[in-house]
Amino acid sequence: MMRYLRRGVIAVIPFSGVLSMKSVAPVIELIEFAEKAPRIRGVLLNLSSQGGSVTATEVLVMALGRLKEKKPLFVWTTMAASGGYYAAAAADRIMAVPSAVIGSIGVIFLKPDISALLNRLGVKVEVLKEGALKDDTLFTRKMTPAGRKKIEAINREVYDDFVGAVARGRKLPEKAVRRIATGEVFTARRAKELGLVDELCDLRAATELLAKEVGVKPQRVIQMRTRRPFLYSFLDRGVRTAVSEVINEISGPGIYY
Repeated sequence: MMRYLRRGVIAVIPFSGVLSMKSVAPVIELIEFAEKAPRIRGVLLNLSSQGGSVTATEVLVMALGRLKEKKPLFVWTTMAASGGYYAAAAADRIMAVPSAVIGSIGVIFLKPDISALLNRLGVKVEVLKEGALKDDTLFTRKMTPAGRKKIEAINREVYDDFVGAVARGRKLPEKAVRRIATGEVFTARRAKELGLVDELCDLRAATELLAKEVGVKPQRVIQMRTRRPFLYSFLDRGVRTAVSEVINEISGPGIYY
């Protein structure tokens, strides 16, 4: 890679899958490298994500924000939904194929409740606690009205943050964003009409647009890759994501984009 960095280049950083602290950590390493490398003139994030953890999304967006302060950041996507769109909105420009899934601006809280099953099986769970709401999100019980009210308030706060980030990133009135922040998704073609996407194009065209923006030849591109354990080369990414990352993300209570 260093040989190519002697002259100006653009870097393509891929991310695909659920946003979790585990999945974004290696991508943030690449982002920070690109931020500090003087010969990398601009970055294209090749994004395909349906969202995930609120915290992981925010950590990724913070890293993208630092990068954007120093050099142009473009996103090209085939799916930028929920947290995936939150991340995309941090870029200077968003490009997508016309059929890409875009949007899903909203927040969801998930908490399994197996209390009825435990009652049927005759299983009792003893809880010793300090703090009235300490066990309210346990999957062994139903939420109390006070606990539900608290989670609803947190949901609204996180939702407002999401809407505000999209409004700022896309330079749209907040009222306009709220009208489409219903959790629904759009094709990129429709999203462009709504101001959520800038260009409809393929990856090659997106790369050429960034190259023109930063003044380098379009063939001067480096494809950055995260380091993965050797065993992963024998595993299918789709299966591993569906079985491992998704289960890990939603097996306990939490708020998600």
